[in-house]
Amino acid sequence: MCRTGEASTLVDYKKIALGLVGLFAVYSIISSPSQAADVVQVVFEWISELAKGIGDVMSDLLDDASSSE
Repeated sequence: MCRTGEASTLVDYKKIALGLVGLFAVYSIISSPSQAADVVQVVFEWISELAKGIGDVMSDLLDDASSSE
């Protein structure tokens, strides 16, 4: 069981960690914008491929369900 003090301390650590990640992201963008743009492009490509893969799986499932009836 978490006590109120323990839970608030955990939340504080999460806020600190998120703040540090944010500061690192801002520093990375300012220090090398071209590399930051490359990283953003790669991440969007991954997200696009993931969405395409999920769509393909759903289409296959729907095709299998409609053909079995």
